[in-house]
Amino acid sequence: MVARYADATVRFKALAHPVRLQILDMLRSGEVCVCHMETALGKRQAYISQQLMVLRDAGLVESRKDGLSVFYRLIDDVVLDLLEAALG
Repeated sequence: MVARYADATVRFKALAHPVRLQILDMLRSGEVCVCHMETALGKRQAYISQQLMVLRDAGLVESRKDGLSVFYRLIDDVVLDLLEAALG
């Protein structure tokens, strides 16, 4: 039972940042390249990478490389429900 609350806490901490919410919202529709996130969010690549690291460490996203491009996708289905409840 305690592990369940610990998992929820990790998710909520990862969601408790506006840029991370924007990133996760983008990932709801599928895999996105970091370069596209950079353009859409108007933030530097290094800043986006920091936020993605938090999401990756929380087990919410995973990445894959294709040449020089890095693509991220959402891997935690619970986050989809949380985003739907929070953002519609």
